[in-house]
Amino acid sequence: MGWSPCKIYKEKRYYLLKPFEMKVLITVPNLKLPGGVTALFNILKMEMYYSNISLFILHSKLPSILRIPLKYIEFILILKHVDLVHLNPSLNRKSFYRDAIFAWLTIFFSRKLIVYWHGWDEDYESKISKSRLLNFIIKHSFLKAHASIVLGSVFENKLKGLGYRNKVYIETNTAENKYIVDKLHKNISKVDLIRLLFLSRLEIEKGVYIAIETLKLLNKHKKRFILVIAGTGNEEENIKHLIAQNDGIEWVGYVTGLSKHNLLMTSHIMFFPSYYPEGLPLTLLEAMIYGLPIVSRPVGGIPDIIINEENGYLIENLEPNDYAEKIDTIVNKPGVYTQMSKNNIEKSMLFSPELVRERIYNFYESVYHGE
Repeated sequence: MGWSPCKIYKEKRYYLLKPFEMKVLITVPNLKLPGGVTALFNILKMEMYYSNISLFILHSKLPSILRIPLKYIEFILILKHVDLVHLNPSLNRKSFYRDAIFAWLTIFFSRKLIVYWHGWDEDYESKISKSRLLNFIIKHSFLKAHASIVLGSVFENKLKGLGYRNKVYIETNTAENKYIVDKLHKNISKVDLIRLLFLSRLEIEKGVYIAIETLKLLNKHKKRFILVIAGTGNEEENIKHLIAQNDGIEWVGYVTGLSKHNLLMTSHIMFFPSYYPEGLPLTLLEAMIYGLPIVSRPVGGIPDIIINEENGYLIENLEPNDYAEKIDTIVNKPGVYTQMSKNNIEKSMLFSPELVRERIYNFYESVYHGE
């Protein structure tokens, strides 16, 4: 089936007309709250571009004891008007039980199912492998999906290791690019003070304290670096306290839209030493769009987009000394920095919102037609 070139502007929505009446339902969290899935679908705006796509909001203001059963009832009532359901779970305890029921209901009512995995807790994966109950649940829910979307080849292998045998698509997530006028690579040959950017939720496992310790090492003899910390989370108050005691750290809090654009434009290196069970962090894709070399860790789908010495460095351990060494390597060789910046801008074109939106819709079409 081809794509219709016709676009209709209606109620502030751009609709793409389709040659068939496939109805798609995407489950999403509250799109006004922070989070990776929220950020992704706020950028893609699938429901704004396709008239046959609707969103199912998982959250409400009701207490969980009422909200969850009522959401399942609402979901069942909507299913009769839907051909394909797109779920967005992570492999962790909270998401597993909730979304397994949505998956089971979709299969029970003979609707097509796509599961888009966004996070993957390896400890929980191990728990599933050892538990008969959890194994039974996943076998009769997520593993029945007609297709799955993962954020890296490592997750395809893990999914197959759990017994999944249907189609797997490897996708990249996306990042906002609407504020960029010209994609120009960065140059630090004349920069005196390097701005390292930590942009993430402020959780211990995201590596924010490693970033602070690394900064201390980098500035031990001379102040050459500033660490810019952007985000919000459980460690926010502790981080603010540390900032008051340490020179060279700049706090900007939670940023979005034009504020985030300006922050990325004025930063030089994305520093993200996470040991959290990541999927493919949007913060790294954002950095690539803006031409920032990346220093991070080989977790989740990150090794699929960051190649050592090509567009950044991935470090196995959690030692600040090793991160400081690689950051020094980048900034002491302006030619290396510039090439990494160019490489990231070039690679980022593959995950523009337009292309990711189109690829995901193509997945829907393939599943709908049983291809």
